[in-house]
Formats: sequence, C-alpha cells, structure tokens
Amino acid sequence: MIYRNQFDSELDNLKLNLIKMSDLVIKNIHEALHSFLEMNTELAEQIIKDDKDVNNFEYAIEKECMRIILREQPVAKDLRLITAVLKMITDLERIGDHAADISKLSVFMEKTSKPFKLKQTKMMVDVCEDMIRLALDSFVNKDMQMAQEVIDKDDIVDNYFEEIKNMVAEAIRERNIEADYAIYLMMVAKYIERIGDHAVNLAEWVIFSITGEHK
Repeated sequence: MIYRNQFDSELDNLKLNLIKMSDLVIKNIHEALHSFLEMNTELAEQIIKDDKDVNNFEYAIEKECMRIILREQPVAKDLRLITAVLKMITDLERIGDHAADISKLSVFMEKTSKPFKLKQTKMMVDVCEDMIRLALDSFVNKDMQMAQEVIDKDDIVDNYFEEIKNMVAEAIRERNIEADYAIYLMMVAKYIERIGDHAVNLAEWVIFSITGEHK
C-alpha cells in the first residue's frame, strides 16, 4: 500500500508538471499573437527566448517518465498514462515552437503603414487555447467526453482559417492589404491552425491513456 501511494504521488507530480508546461505554452501563444497584431518586436523577442523554458519542461518530464518506467516497471493503465504523457509533451513542445514561429514573423515583419487586422485570428487563438486547457482537464479527470469535445472543436479552427484565407484573398484583389503583410498574416493563421491540430493530438492521447486505443 505504501508503494502504491508513492507511485500515485509520482504520477500526480507528472500530471502537475504537464499542466505547468501547458500553461506556459498557452501564455506564449496568446502573447505571440499580440506581438504580431501590435508589431511588438520587444515582446516577440522575449517569447522566442522563453521557448527554451518549454523545451526544458519537455526534457525534465521526459527524464522523469523514463526514470519511473525503469524503476517502477509499470504495466497496463499506468504504462499507458506515462506513454501518453511522453507523447503529449512532444505536442506541447511543438505548439511552443509555433508560438515562437509567430513571434519570429513579428520580428521579421517591418511595421506596416497599412495594418490589416482580422478578428478571426484572435478567435482562432482563443479556441486553440480552450482546446489545450480542455485536453489537459480531460487527462487529469480521465474524461473521454471532454477529450472528444477537443477533437470536435478543431472544425471551428479550420473554419476560421478558411475565412481568413478568403478575406485575405479578397483584400489582395481590392488592394487593401500590403503583399508582405498578406503573406505573413497567412503564415500566422497556418501556424495557429497547426496548433489546433496538435491540441487534437493531445486529446487523442488522452483517449489512449484511458482505452489503450489510438487513432
């Protein structure tokens, strides 16, 4: 019983660090979009630097997972949970990379005299942040229905992306947007769309941790 309590404590610590990593990633996504919309290069450069903290989280959690596997030799659902954690930190790290990528675009893009702001970019980010939080909540609570909600929300992100693509194309035809800005804006939207895809991956690994099945 004492052994099981200690093991459960180690698993709870893994979950806690996973949540901390996701919180950092969500913050970076939010601020990365702000840095682009406001052309705030100082904020963008800070986010690029902060990405190393996301990488450090991934390394530390991965190291702890391997230590638990080697020492405790978990089986069945415990091994599935640890495997899911290892997969989820990879997706979180890639989400962090995309936040840094958006920030790099803010640095590369010179201030435009004709900004073209679309509310859909922020709406995309809001949905993605919600998806990540929901995926982590579903993992902690072992809630498959919540995980499925994350997967379903990806359609919302995809629809916003299509709206942005059509609106930018129309703006180009009407010459209401600078060419360079149009390219960078579409790249930002694509990075956000990929973040949504990684959030779906998180949810699918949650389902795996519960059922042992992965799409």
